[in-house]
Parts: sequence; C-alpha cells; structure tokens
Amino acid sequence: MRGIRPNVTIGRAKKFAERQGYRWVPNPDADMPFDALVYRGNDMIVVRACTNRAPPGDFRLFEHIFKEEYLILNALPFPPYLPREIWVRYTGSRTFCRFRIFGNRFLEIAMTNRVKPFFEGIAGASSSSWIPLVPGEGGK
Repeated sequence: MRGIRPNVTIGRAKKFAERQGYRWVPNPDADMPFDALVYRGNDMIVVRACTNRAPPGDFRLFEHIFKEEYLILNALPFPPYLPREIWVRYTGSRTFCRFRIFGNRFLEIAMTNRVKPFFEGIAGASSSSWIPLVPGEGGK
C-alpha cells in the first residue's frame, strides 16, 4: 500500500453508501487495510475506496488496474463468504463504480440500465406504457 489513504474519497464513499441505504462502520484498526464495513439488512460488505485518474472507458482489465487493492482485500482475515468491494471514483466523476471480487475476477455492480417496474392500474399510467404480459396479447 503506497501513500496515505484518500480521506476526501473515503468521506464521499461514506455519503455514497448512505444514499444507497447502507450503514457505514469505519475501520477502527489502522493496521487493517480496508476503509469500512457497510451493511444493509442481510447484506454486509468490506469496502476499500480509491481514486483513479484514468477515465472509466479506457480500460476493461480491472484485474490489472486494481491488482494492489485486490491483493489487499483478499489477504484480510475475514471469512471467505464475506463480500469484498472496491469503490472507485474516477477523476471528474461524481459517483463511484463498485467492483465486487469473485475469486480472481471483478464484477462491476452497476445501477444503470435497470428497467423500471410497471404496475398496471396505477393512476397516471398511460396506455402507451402498457406492456403485454402474455405473448401474442394485443395492446389496449
């Protein structure tokens, strides 16, 4: 681990976690190289926040870019079933990209491109937003 931890990035990661409904529990031991444990309901995650100067579209080999963080998180004395995530804030970006470690790979957890749920019969739902639930069923 080189240098001091990015306190501004860690503070923003705390706000990001709280916006997603997580509780932020900071690391009480300075010898343990992670930033916080976050939990929400039955979900608990070990988090390490960092900043990257490269834009997110330049690379797709996150295993190589964040190799140091990967090695640090995998060496922590937590049970293997406890998820570990790296929260990356790119320079010029206001949000974090979440990367969860699965074995020797990263999985980017994205909240974009989610289909909004559609509920029939809600006041204000127009007929143009109707989605057929049965194949071959005609529109309204």
